[in-house]
Amino acid sequence: MPQLMTKKNNNLSGVNIFLNANFNIFIVLMVIIFLAAAYYLFIKPKFDVTLMAVRDSIAQQETFYQSQRQKLADLQAAAALYRTIDKTDVEKVKAILPDEYAKEKLFGELEDIVMQRGLTLSSLSLSKAGENDTDEPMAAKENRVVGLPGSEHIGVISAEMSLASADYAALKNLLPLLEEHLQLMDIKVVNFNPADKTADLTIDTYYFK
Repeated sequence: MPQLMTKKNNNLSGVNIFLNANFNIFIVLMVIIFLAAAYYLFIKPKFDVTLMAVRDSIAQQETFYQSQRQKLADLQAAAALYRTIDKTDVEKVKAILPDEYAKEKLFGELEDIVMQRGLTLSSLSLSKAGENDTDEPMAAKENRVVGLPGSEHIGVISAEMSLASADYAALKNLLPLLEEHLQLMDIKVVNFNPADKTADLTIDTYYFK
């Protein structure tokens, strides 16, 4: 029995000696294990999330850069094409859809067209869409342009005219002349009274705001 106790004490002493001799190694191993666990459980997930956010941001910036670069290329191509267009053609386009078209000039042009067909202009009123916000018919006319591309930059001038001495032949010749006018015109309403030889027309024309 004393021999067993002596042997057990010897084993414990050997373990203590081993632990004392390798204590620093165990501490280092524990620290390494702790750091590895902290890295994989806390640091790496946050790092991955941050890295993904950075990559997404870079991808968005690259997409934005490419889109802006394409826009620049399109603008340069449009500018180059515009420089090849003859100035006479440019003036014709401006006449079709002028900038802030003067009502007085439009009044004179419409009067001349009517007189060319031997008709008498009894009355002519011009109104610009949006001038009177309480005017429901004008608001309705402005809404008709909303569906066009870039319609926020297009204004409407509505011309309402009454004609006298109007017969069917003269009126038939007048309408194509209005529609073929260099400036864009839409004939919206035609009311013809052959008995009284009168006609009422509503015409819309457009301009760049």
